[in-house]
Amino acid sequence: KVKGYIAPASCSFTIGNSIIDYGRIDPNTLSPTNYTKLAKKSSPYAIRCGSSAKAKLGIKVVDNRASTRIPGLMTAQFGTGYRDNYNYGLGTTAKGQKIGGYVVHLRNSVADGKPAYVITDEGYGGTWDPRSSEALGHTANISSWRTGSAVTPAQVNTVTGNLEIQAVINKTAEVDMSNQVNLDGQATLELRYL
Repeated sequence: KVKGYIAPASCSFTIGNSIIDYGRIDPNTLSPTNYTKLAKKSSPYAIRCGSSAKAKLGIKVVDNRASTRIPGLMTAQFGTGYRDNYNYGLGTTAKGQKIGGYVVHLRNSVADGKPAYVITDEGYGGTWDPRSSEALGHTANISSWRTGSAVTPAQVNTVTGNLEIQAVINKTAEVDMSNQVNLDGQATLELRYL
């Protein structure tokens, strides 16, 4: 009798603070005619694989408020590299008005003690783009890390860094500010084995 099993490395993904809270925002600091960028907020993240196991890993994101995105919002704020697949919805008011959006970045990534560079496949089946802005896209996008010059996902045991969020609020002329407006962005980050 011969038995056993072969299993891939088991890895965990943790975010230090999974709730990014902007607290009370003074409506007088928001523009009625332009979108308003809020401050960047960040939280540490860590991916750890068991013992000395290594795996090629990626992050896939689902925007749970996709129907509330403002088309073109991030392109207007951050440039042409920030198409709508990098724009996450912030919810709507009680009257159905879109509040704004936010971008998500992986900053200061380190893999197994070495600087790691974010690479992205925008749904082209393994075509990795090295010109990453470190932004996490949703829909067909998967982001990973490279540690050398090869533009392919690295085999890693640990990856750490900062998850950075920056919200952008809609023009207040397009949002009813007579009642409290609650930011309600929500995204699911999935660890993927590549």
